[in-house]
This record gives sequence, structure tokens and C-alpha cells, in this order.
Amino acid sequence: MLHEAEAVRRASERLEPDVVAEALELLRTCTRLVICIGTGTSGLVAAKLAATFTVSGTPAVFLNASNALHGGLGLIQSGDIAIAVSNSGRTAETLQVAQQLNELDILVIALTGDTQAPLAHQADVVLDASVTAEACPLEMVPTASAAVTLAMGDALAMSLAGRGGWSRGDLARVHPAGTLGAWARGQ
Repeated sequence: MLHEAEAVRRASERLEPDVVAEALELLRTCTRLVICIGTGTSGLVAAKLAATFTVSGTPAVFLNASNALHGGLGLIQSGDIAIAVSNSGRTAETLQVAQQLNELDILVIALTGDTQAPLAHQADVVLDASVTAEACPLEMVPTASAAVTLAMGDALAMSLAGRGGWSRGDLARVHPAGTLGAWARGQ
């Protein structure tokens, strides 16, 4: 846990404020959906980010990169903004989707562990989610990199929520059940 916490701390220090501001500005211009894309562990991270954006007032959906290439791209429309998640920045399916998004004039924000990878070259904005080592004994299983990417995505979503005047009432409206919903209603 401390390894992952340290990776998140280092990533926060490495973020360039102007790049973060550019990503937030793109997200603020979104008139429809934030499409969170990835596959494998990056796909699971993207799915969680879509949930965080949605519950905090920015409509978002997760689109598995493999499914996108087999008809899922039909979800994409003008006004969408995409967040492509890939630790390596070289995942074939995610790269193909990013290429298709470019052809559709959909802006892409990349969250990647390699800012020189092909995904970074296809993106409009690139956020550096790199880590020096994973928390795995083999230093291969996405652990620290997943934590860093989740933290970056959460920070983007919460920044949008805070600037957009998101309130407890908004949270209660979209989360009517469970403890979180009760808390939002003041119960």
C-alpha cells in the first residue's frame, strides 16, 4: 500500500499544471458523454473512472476497446470527449480506437505510463501516469500504475464537479439508494 501511495505522490508532483488545465478545459467543452476507453486492467480502471465522472455530474460511459472495434463505436457522437487508458500506451485495440476517434474528430485525453508511446501521439492531451516500479514482486502486474491512473482520473472528475457547482442534492438525485445516497440526503 505504501508503494502505491508513494507512486501516487510522485505522479502528483510530476503533473504539469498547464497540461491538467488543458485536459480539464477539454472535459468542460464536452456537450454529451465522456467515453472512458481501455482494455484489460486499464479497461477496469476506465470503467471505474466512468462511474466516478457520472456520479459527480459529468455523464460518462465505459467502452471496452475490443467491443468498440466490433460495433461499439456506434455509441460515439459529436460532442463526446474520450479518455483513453493504457499503461503501456501500446495496446493494439486502444490504439485502433484512438485512431478511429481521431477520424471522427473526437478529442482524446490519454492517461498512459509512457508519454512517448503511440497512444500519446494520437491524443490531444497526455497525462503522465508512469511509475518507476509496480508493487508486484515481478514488477509486472499493474498495481501502482493502476492506482496512479485511478487517482488522476478521480482528480479530473472531482475538479469538474467542484467547478460545476455539483451539490449534495445532485448526488442524492443520482444515488437514491445505499449509504452514500442517505448521506447525500442528510440522513
